[in-house]
Amino acid sequence: MEADAELVERLRAACAEILPGLPVRVAYLYGSRVTGRPRPDSDVDVGLLLDRPSAGIESHVADALTAASGVGGIEVTVLDGAPLRFLGRVLRGRVVLYSRDEPFRVEWESVTGRMADDVEIWAAPLDRELVARAAEGRG
Repeated sequence: MEADAELVERLRAACAEILPGLPVRVAYLYGSRVTGRPRPDSDVDVGLLLDRPSAGIESHVADALTAASGVGGIEVTVLDGAPLRFLGRVLRGRVVLYSRDEPFRVEWESVTGRMADDVEIWAAPLDRELVARAAEGRG
């Protein structure tokens, strides 16, 4: 895993500037920009953990991060309530951009990561079976 250091620093500085006034506990960079395999058209995936639901926060944060960092193509996703398999992928390849509550972040990562791993143990074999059946035309 190797994220672009300049991208990370620009996003961290922008998060430090704009997120303290918002109900955001944690912000992560995840996806291809972290794994080191972005395509030219890859977006910049930012995930948020919130104190409370906040309508329209994704577009507000994306616009504010773009303005503050000069980074385009930012796609913001609220992670609260997201499917466990998705959260597991986020946790396996993430960079912390902002954390207002470190004890919460560490506990959330630990508990959510374990639950996502448990789900993956059951889901991965089912995925392989489904793909095999589809390849055989039995999907």
